[in-house]
Amino acid sequence: MKFKFKNFSCEVDVFKKDHDLVIRFYNKKLEHEEKDICDLVIVDPGYGYLCLKFKGEDGLLSGYLDENVFSNDDIVNAAIDFVEKLSPLSNAAYIPHHIDRIQKTSYIEYNGEY
Repeated sequence: MKFKFKNFSCEVDVFKKDHDLVIRFYNKKLEHEEKDICDLVIVDPGYGYLCLKFKGEDGLLSGYLDENVFSNDDIVNAAIDFVEKLSPLSNAAYIPHHIDRIQKTSYIEYNGEY
């Protein structure tokens, strides 16, 4: 499945539990194949996650997106619309949202080498 906005597109993974969803936005070209997972592995965290959680008849949408990719309100709103359309419950639900645009500043990593 792909998320598309103007000239940008990326893959998404959809994780479901009951009516709740977690959506991961990422570049498939940066993903490792099983045969590639040995020695020095640089794991790409993707572009972010959005979580749609239902409480009764209403929902809550939250998460974070990489500001280098989701650089303005239009693309973030497109991602929100994309996630809401994945759930049939969204049409009748009140869904407030809070999405953080983040800038990566550092990381913690274990890659098999050090």
